[in-house]
Amino acid sequence: MADPIENQGEIWRYRKDGTLPWQRVYRSTNTSQGPVLAGFRYMITHRPLGGSPALYAAEAGERVRVLKSTNGVNWRILEDTVLQGSSSRAMVTHNGKIYIATRDELEENPMPLLYSSKDPEFYPWEPVISNVEGFDPDKNPKGSIWNMAVFNNRIYLSTSYEDRIQVWRTNDEEPRLNDWTLVVDGFENPLNTSTLAMGVFKDHLYISGTKPLPLSYFIPQGFDLIRIDKEDNWETVVGGRSLIPLGTIIEEEAGSFPSLWSGFSNPFNVYGWQIQEYKDRLLISTFDDSTNMEVILTTLLENRVALAELIGEKVTNILITVYRAVVEILTAIKYPRGFDLYI
Repeated sequence: MADPIENQGEIWRYRKDGTLPWQRVYRSTNTSQGPVLAGFRYMITHRPLGGSPALYAAEAGERVRVLKSTNGVNWRILEDTVLQGSSSRAMVTHNGKIYIATRDELEENPMPLLYSSKDPEFYPWEPVISNVEGFDPDKNPKGSIWNMAVFNNRIYLSTSYEDRIQVWRTNDEEPRLNDWTLVVDGFENPLNTSTLAMGVFKDHLYISGTKPLPLSYFIPQGFDLIRIDKEDNWETVVGGRSLIPLGTIIEEEAGSFPSLWSGFSNPFNVYGWQIQEYKDRLLISTFDDSTNMEVILTTLLENRVALAELIGEKVTNILITVYRAVVEILTAIKYPRGFDLYI
């Protein structure tokens, strides 16, 4: 009999010199609640009150919660009655405070949720963006927050609003209500609707843009990458157009393009998932959707009869034929399934 599937989130550690193997240091007691998967999406180091560093991890579930560790092994869930939402994809530390952006994964029209604290173990989270009296919708971020970064001594964040990506920044070092500037209002290719990564490298802030999900899982479309300078000028450095033409309207609006097409000229790279600087180089990792092709084909075959009743036998057969051909091609060319890492 097979062991039961465990869906609890886990935290692992690894010694960078490779002298010790991977070690699990925490297993969550939280479990998935409906479509919201339990687990960890973000972790950050913060020095509360300028003292010793501590690790903070944001756990998704029915309600988002934050864990803290001072040694990387022992973790405790911090008491909280302030944070809203079911997960967090972004935290930053800035000017002595830790900032966390949360989001409700099930909300159709989510609001931006941003909180700050000197140390959430002893100082309750305080709302930074709130829909209170005097709230000006044109001077505050709109939509749910996907990513954050500190750049040029300001906090930049990305949101999804009305099916397009927006990038906002604080006007001053400290974020305040009605004191934000809209820097980017949609990528060159308007099919980009959300961001999965944001990172600083030298004098620019880099942001990835992903096409609509879950459609991009089934019809892979590569991500785009833009960068912003310290004067808030921005340009596309990867993508702008897809490997498969999207029509003359989009191409005319986008104008000139960089040499690398979307997804580093690979449509299976639907995410730019991590953007990090390391030893004076910029590294970007991807989610390669080729791993889904065989899963989709297997699902179609196992549910062939039910699908034929739902969408018709002809359409079902066409889908099976297409995905079977894709899987056979990937196998024949020995396509390296798995994430890619670019430098």
